[in-house]
Amino acid sequence: MASTEFKIKGLNQEKNLNIISKKYKINELKRHSKNCSSFKVSFFQAKKVKKLLLSFGYEILEEKNHGVLPNIIKTLGNIYILSAIIVSFVVYLAQSPIIWRYELLGEENLTQAEVVGFVKENFTKNKFALNTKAVEGAIYDNFEEISFVSVIIRGQTLIINIKEKLLPDEIYGDFEPVIAEFDGKVTDINLISGTMNVKVNEYVKKGDVLVLPYFLDGNGEVNPVKPSAEITFEVYGEGEVVHYDHNIEIRRTGNSYENREVQLFGLTIYANQQESNFDLFETEEQIVNLTNSILPLKLKRTIYYELEEFEVNEIFEEAEEKILFKAREKALLNSDDYAIIKDEFYTVRHFEGGASVNYVIVYEKTISIT
Repeated sequence: MASTEFKIKGLNQEKNLNIISKKYKINELKRHSKNCSSFKVSFFQAKKVKKLLLSFGYEILEEKNHGVLPNIIKTLGNIYILSAIIVSFVVYLAQSPIIWRYELLGEENLTQAEVVGFVKENFTKNKFALNTKAVEGAIYDNFEEISFVSVIIRGQTLIINIKEKLLPDEIYGDFEPVIAEFDGKVTDINLISGTMNVKVNEYVKKGDVLVLPYFLDGNGEVNPVKPSAEITFEVYGEGEVVHYDHNIEIRRTGNSYENREVQLFGLTIYANQQESNFDLFETEEQIVNLTNSILPLKLKRTIYYELEEFEVNEIFEEAEEKILFKAREKALLNSDDYAIIKDEFYTVRHFEGGASVNYVIVYEKTISIT
C-alpha cells in the first residue's frame, strides 16, 4: 500500500492529530518525545494532511514515501527517464511491423544463406504487407530440391519450414569418410560398402578415419562409394574422486534471507533490503521481467545463504565404500549411451594425507553407418 510518513514537532499534538484523524486515517502513530511524533497516512491524502499540519504550526521534520507507486511517480517525473520512455515507445511503434529475424527449418543440403537470401531479396520486410502464400510459391518454384514449403510469421520472425527431395548424393560433391566420434577399441566389424581403415582389436581416438569412401575393383581402380558399415567398440567411462583424511569443507547452514529490488531502465525504484548478519555466505541472483510492455520493469531477487566451515577427519579406509560409490557414479555419467556393461574395475592411489580412486566402466557400443 502506498503511504507517506510524517515526523512532526510542536505542541498540542493529541488534540490536533485527533482532528486530522476524523478526516484522514492515521496509521502507526509513534511518540518519540513530548513534542515529537510520527505517523503514516495514505499517499493520496498526504498533501492535504501536510497542509493541515502546517496550518497548526507544526514543524515537519521528515516526510518519507513508502511503496512502489510513489517511487514510480518520482521516477516518471525525471525528465531523462520520461524522455527515454517516449523514445522507446516511438521506436517500438516504428519497428513493430518489420521482420527482423529469418529462421529456416528442415534444411539438409540447402543453406540458410540460399533460401533466406532469396526471400530477403525478393520480398518486403513489412510483415503486414507480406503475402506468405506468395513466398511459399516462389521458394517452391525456384528451388528444385524442395518438395514442401510453409511460411509463417511469429512476432517479428519469419519462419520457413522446408522438406527436401531425396536426390542423388553426387549432386552435393564427393562422399565423406566415416570419422570416429569417441575413443575406444574396435571389437567387431561388418563392412557393407567402402574400405575399412581400422582392424579388430585396434584402438582408435576421436577423429580417426574408420571407413574410407571408396573401394578398389579387380583392376585396382578407385571407385567412389558411400561408406556403410556396422562397427562395435569397447568404450571406457572413467570417474575419479580424491579423498583427504583431514579436510575443511563448507556447507549451507539452512539459514537464508532475500533482498528484492524493482528496477526501471536499470535504476532501482523500490528496494526491500536488510543488512547481512552472516559471517560467511554465498548469493544467488534472479532477474524476472514484471511486464511485457515497453516499460521494462524488472524484479531482482538476491538470496543470501549462510555458510559454515567444518572440519572433516576421516581416513580413506573408513570412507572407502562411500568414495567408490561416488567414483562409480562419475564413471556412469561419462559413459554416454552405453548398452552393455562388459566389465568394471578401479585403482586406488595413496598419497600422504589421502588417496584417489579411479573407477573405470567398460561398455559395448555399436554404431551403424548407412
